[in-house]
Amino acid sequence: MITPSRTLLIHGWGANHHIFDPLQAYLPTPWQQNWYTPDLPGHGCAPFNGNFSIDSIADQLAAQLTAPAHLLGWSLGGMVALTLAARYPEKVATLCLTASLVRLLAGSDYPQGLKRTSLNIMADKFREDYPKYMQQFLQLQMLYADTSVQASVNSLIPAFCQYGPPAALNAALHALEQADLRPLLTSINCPVLLVYGDRDAITPPRMGEYIHQRLPQSEWCLLPQAAHTPFLSHPDQFARALCQFWERHT
Repeated sequence: MITPSRTLLIHGWGANHHIFDPLQAYLPTPWQQNWYTPDLPGHGCAPFNGNFSIDSIADQLAAQLTAPAHLLGWSLGGMVALTLAARYPEKVATLCLTASLVRLLAGSDYPQGLKRTSLNIMADKFREDYPKYMQQFLQLQMLYADTSVQASVNSLIPAFCQYGPPAALNAALHALEQADLRPLLTSINCPVLLVYGDRDAITPPRMGEYIHQRLPQSEWCLLPQAAHTPFLSHPDQFARALCQFWERHT
């Protein structure tokens, strides 16, 4: 069971819990010792039964929380975190969404979405050679990062890629493309921090601004020169914003 005051970090599509490894060193010791980073179904070392449901994953994680937790969700993981916060408000102390979204594709009532996505192409490449193309993806996210930070992310690759391509690539991508969490925003009452990179082409800042405009209690943080993994490329700035947020609401 997850202990009280635990921080729950939820990774995104195609990744696994090791994506958060470099961030841990930038957090104060109490936070380092008290966090939980599960793998989504069919990602990393987590089993996969053929079903990938954002609602079900949120329910399963909520069942493990024995006290209000601090949630951090990245990309698809943010959709899981948002769903958990909406369905189980009593189990959430704070919510941090980074490079996340409530809907992926654009519509007549949602111009903030993408007109098209290259994620299907990414899925094909991940199945072809996961270590090669995941390393390429991460390197693209680090174009404007400090050299020392780039080195720390490069050292992450062996642990990150040890499981091979996620079994749930297609199912999770389908869930991501079909999800529309906009109705859940009215159920979010906890403090919310929104952290986005101004060079993110996968979840552009306008997606976060849409959430920010509809959550009056939310706080906005846009990191210059950061792309889709601001916690990797700009860990010091990200950790500072996150810790200050936690301190204000703990």
